[in-house]
Amino acid sequence: MRHLNPTLITRRQAIIAGATALAPLLPGCNTTGGKDAQVSSNGTLRYPLSSPPTTLDPALVEDGTTIDLLQNIYEGLVKLDEKSRTIPGIAEKWTVSDGGLTYTFNIRQGVKFHNDREVTASDFQYSLERACDPSLNSQTVFSYLGDIVGANDKRNGKAKTITGISVPSTYVLQIKITRPISYWIDKMTYPTGYVVYKEAIEANGGKIDATSTIGAGPFKLAKAADYNANYQVLLSKHASYYAGSPKLDHIERPVLQSPVTRISKFESGSLDMVKIAPSDLDHVNGDPKLKPGLHLYPRAATWYLGLNQSPPGSPFTDKRVRLAFNMAIDRQQVVHVALKDKMSAATSIVPPGMGDYHSTCTLLPFNPAKAKELLAEAGYGPNRPFPVLALTYRNDYQWVADSAAVIANQLKQNLGITVQNQPMEWGEFLDALDKKSMPFCLERWEADYLDPQDFLSVLLHTSRKINGQWDHTENNTGYSNPQFDRLCDAADVEQNQTARFAMYQQAEQIAVDDGPWVPVFFQTDLELDAPRVTGIRDSLLGHLPYTTTTVSG
Repeated sequence: MRHLNPTLITRRQAIIAGATALAPLLPGCNTTGGKDAQVSSNGTLRYPLSSPPTTLDPALVEDGTTIDLLQNIYEGLVKLDEKSRTIPGIAEKWTVSDGGLTYTFNIRQGVKFHNDREVTASDFQYSLERACDPSLNSQTVFSYLGDIVGANDKRNGKAKTITGISVPSTYVLQIKITRPISYWIDKMTYPTGYVVYKEAIEANGGKIDATSTIGAGPFKLAKAADYNANYQVLLSKHASYYAGSPKLDHIERPVLQSPVTRISKFESGSLDMVKIAPSDLDHVNGDPKLKPGLHLYPRAATWYLGLNQSPPGSPFTDKRVRLAFNMAIDRQQVVHVALKDKMSAATSIVPPGMGDYHSTCTLLPFNPAKAKELLAEAGYGPNRPFPVLALTYRNDYQWVADSAAVIANQLKQNLGITVQNQPMEWGEFLDALDKKSMPFCLERWEADYLDPQDFLSVLLHTSRKINGQWDHTENNTGYSNPQFDRLCDAADVEQNQTARFAMYQQAEQIAVDDGPWVPVFFQTDLELDAPRVTGIRDSLLGHLPYTTTTVSG
């Protein structure tokens, strides 16, 4: 996921206007911007959103910040555990038949939506078909649901239903996929697989906003007449949650885009958890009250420079330019200076921790002299200066800005290229990614499931227009190599894991040698957790829903 997520700007702006006006305030919370709120009751977990939610619709979400919110509201057939494994969710079990093509899910009886109506197999059929509706224009549906028989016909407007989804009985859902894929069940943990509430959505003109957000997850949107746009989201526990009522009464998510404000509010006791930047470490380590609360959470995520070949006249259509940028970046210096050695310099495209897969690729070495030579071969020099570049990145994390500053300085020193750093609001950044309009950006992809396919096939396979619709929409650099595509296509369906991984390893090296990305570092989350907070569950993909979390006095 980036990918944050995701979607067309007109729709996103409309969603943000409603979605960030979601929450009534807890008693004692301050709405005027004056003195901080008093410490909330023991049953409330308070931690900030670094950006306004991009959507409340699981079929549209693309970004991790919003997914972290929505995974507490919704749930799907399957979910993740603390070891990042796919386990039963609302489906108590599933079986695979027909040579790996047919999945039969047994839905738990008695699972309740937030309004206490029971969830049935038909609700999942509705939710999956809705996600593929062409009018919704989901940017993620191809990646996560496109393997279901008939899903793309539905998405392309050629069918009204998805032929590969059937409901043999009230609590049985059957899904047929187009080819046997060993990682397919893992894709169903993504929000496109969440069950949504048909009646409220259809009464709202097919849209999910604050009035129609009804899921079956452990928490629900609080109901109140007044909302405060761009202020916060308040969730209340779903007491009828099938796995047991959460221990928390509420989750309060104030929207705090300033890193300084976030850590200040944590220190004042107004927040219970907060992510910090590596630049905050000296302050944290020097404070005996803060230091014990510092936790490092490794993530299956790669930060990279995207060298976009799509815009007309892009200098990155020349492979020599792409390779020059790769060789001009000193990853170790970025990690040391901007990240205080708390994250790891990238050694591959696919990050560590991806199940049994291990990258064998060799990244292009840091070699400024060779980089200058390649740039000159591409025709750039005193008589043809390289154009000034805007390096775009999300504006809500200081450590991302710090990394961009180091990278800009390296390109100036090593290639003589002027880079103008351009922080961008998260929703605008995602929209620009979807439109493939940014020539040069510092971006992240965090795994949605622990398989190399989620990085290689999803992000770097050639994007093609089929029957008027684009596939492989997450390829935001315009990269295309037929040999890479053939290897990924074969690996995606190969049932022998050793052979499959060998093909992905070969494909990964091809992509490295073509240079559409400059892999820079692997992410580790730095987080301050107040001592009153216990029971946080974590995975390589992020914190899991806060069903076991408690906050004491």
